[in-house]
Amino acid sequence: MKLIEDLAKAAGAAIGSSRPVAETLRYVPLNRYVGMSGQKFTGNLYIACGISGAKQHLKGIKDASTIVAINKNGNAPIFKNCDYGIVGDVQEILPLLAQELGLEDKKPAPPMVKMKRPVVPKPEPIGPKYVCNGCGYVYIPELGDEDADIAPGTLFKDLPDDWVCPECAEEKSHFIQE
Repeated sequence: MKLIEDLAKAAGAAIGSSRPVAETLRYVPLNRYVGMSGQKFTGNLYIACGISGAKQHLKGIKDASTIVAINKNGNAPIFKNCDYGIVGDVQEILPLLAQELGLEDKKPAPPMVKMKRPVVPKPEPIGPKYVCNGCGYVYIPELGDEDADIAPGTLFKDLPDDWVCPECAEEKSHFIQE
């Protein structure tokens, strides 16, 4: 936490955390955790220090203009959802970032101007969508299922027989065409 506090001071930033860090470890107050049921981060720069990229946490940072991820695991899901990724140990990276940002003579920041993330155009439909009878999840072939390593452009009929709904684990046979 000391390394994160130093970086936050150098960057003129506030500290938030994942839910387990707030609830279990109690490093930050409960009203400072970011995620689906916590705070939503809508600022310009979010630095994810050691965040794995759990879906619940990602829902809390989806409106960040720029996401920088630092994690030892180069395969962490956060790297698929960030603008810049640093594979490395936060205990080594954070002091370097804080040093580069410097602590000397910081002036108050001007009022924040919200930057917009570029809108990614939706891909053209290539096949029918299928809806899960269990939870209503919609399988869109143009997007695939990244978490199950199903490549974008995979038609529903071409999904493996053991594929299940990513939301409720309903079997493929329990989907209907939209």
